[in-house]
Amino acid sequence: MIRAAGLLLVFLVGALSPVHAAETPVTSTEPPAPTTAPATPPAANQPPAAPPAPTQPPAMPPAATQTPAMNDPRIQESIQRYNAGVGALQRRDLEYALYQFRQAIRLNPGLVEAHHNLGIALLDLRQPGQAVEAFARALELSPQHPEARMGLGLAYRALGDIPRAISELSQILPKKSDDSQLQLALGDLYRRAKQPRMAVTHLREAARLVPSDASVRFQLGLAHAEAGDTDQAIEAFHGVVGLRPEDADAYYNLGVVVGEKIRALVDEKVNAYRRAVELRPTLADAHYHLGVAYIQKAQLSRVEEKRTLLQQALEQFRLFQQSAPQDPKAAAATHNIKVLEPQVK
Repeated sequence: MIRAAGLLLVFLVGALSPVHAAETPVTSTEPPAPTTAPATPPAANQPPAAPPAPTQPPAMPPAATQTPAMNDPRIQESIQRYNAGVGALQRRDLEYALYQFRQAIRLNPGLVEAHHNLGIALLDLRQPGQAVEAFARALELSPQHPEARMGLGLAYRALGDIPRAISELSQILPKKSDDSQLQLALGDLYRRAKQPRMAVTHLREAARLVPSDASVRFQLGLAHAEAGDTDQAIEAFHGVVGLRPEDADAYYNLGVVVGEKIRALVDEKVNAYRRAVELRPTLADAHYHLGVAYIQKAQLSRVEEKRTLLQQALEQFRLFQQSAPQDPKAAAATHNIKVLEPQVK
């Protein structure tokens, strides 16, 4: 079973004043969301949903160029309410932030950032349906607002509407291709959409942008495993354990994908020796090693397949004895026959 690890993303909200705007950092996580694992290993969990994207506070006019509307008491109060909401987000008082942003919108419906940060608070409160409405309203007021567009995409993601989420986030990718959070969110969405190759494209870019982030490499390993790229998956999980030596899930996943590679190599080994004896039935060593390969494949196979594979191994050791009774490996072949005969009766 491939295991998925959690992610922590960071976003910013801006505080307003009548003269200028100041940016204030706030961190948040969105709740985990279960997903599916690679097709080859057993079922797995999806990484958690990504939280809101970085935001930019609205630009306020400098004091020398203030408009008469800035002196409107309702506008002044809306800014105070908005700033109170930002402070509440900083304290993780989400319900109070929600109240303040809504009051700011009531007083000044055109305050874009109030709608945007209302969406952030709603998304953090696990209310993605209402968050969609808030982000959509922000985009009605400011259609080129990339952070609101990203918030809308993440809200659709939380609702499970993967096509819409991909559509919204893809719109801002040309202008934010160096945003590791955006690349990570798209990578996760394409994994959920069962498009691991596209997921790899975005997660590889995210890993390039934040090479020391083990969580990104973990998701990249999952995507490679789902795409059947075992060598790349192994490399990614090696990168994770290099950064996080105590990550049990990463070691577990590394074991899973190494096991998949071993199975593929054993299958290739069986096919090669089988073709050799088809082309030259008298090639004694090929019969012996095909018998060994069948045993190895049986050890990696389901119970219901083991007996057939062991029977095939037994037949190859007998053919080897017939072809080369004086070979130094004859004693080992005899031993294998004695061990296998009771198991295939």
